[in-house]
Amino acid sequence: MTYYKIINDRMVFSECKTIQTNEGVWISNPSQEQIAAAGWQVYVPPVVPPQPATEPGYGAILDAVKRMLSTETEELTDEEALDVAALFPTFVSKIGQSVNAGERLWWDGRLWKALQNIPELLANWTPDTATSLFVEVSIEEWPEWRQPVGSEDAYALGAHVSHNGSHWESTIPANVYEPGVYGWTEV
Repeated sequence: MTYYKIINDRMVFSECKTIQTNEGVWISNPSQEQIAAAGWQVYVPPVVPPQPATEPGYGAILDAVKRMLSTETEELTDEEALDVAALFPTFVSKIGQSVNAGERLWWDGRLWKALQNIPELLANWTPDTATSLFVEVSIEEWPEWRQPVGSEDAYALGAHVSHNGSHWESTIPANVYEPGVYGWTEV
């Protein structure tokens, strides 16, 4: 059995096979009463809770936080989304999975929004090249005009763009025309 006693402000441990009494007498193989009279107490180690085999790594914690916040990020405006872009899933993490229209993905240092439902995202449909599937999230008042592929990425009535050094405003809904050709007014 192990005993302890505070001596000079320190916890001292002993099996108490030999003790010194308060009177200075040494006793070998003391009784429980003699040990207690000398100020020694039975040591009961504190209960240590079991420790997990491994702690979650930084990546696992970050993934958990992203999953937890994913429902909240869906409600963000584009401007708010750009402030917390790192919370969105990466393009690579969604390969082989479905992507919903309006869902935002991180690719090549920028945030992109899906223009339509994609049943299964393929690796070669990167947002910067698959312009019929994605548009870069931007809060620029006059983003650079790009040729729409169809109605899913056409410009809305009143949309603003920059093209050939000028600013243009769409005067028709679902505008797929190049500014200066039809459906745009130079501002």
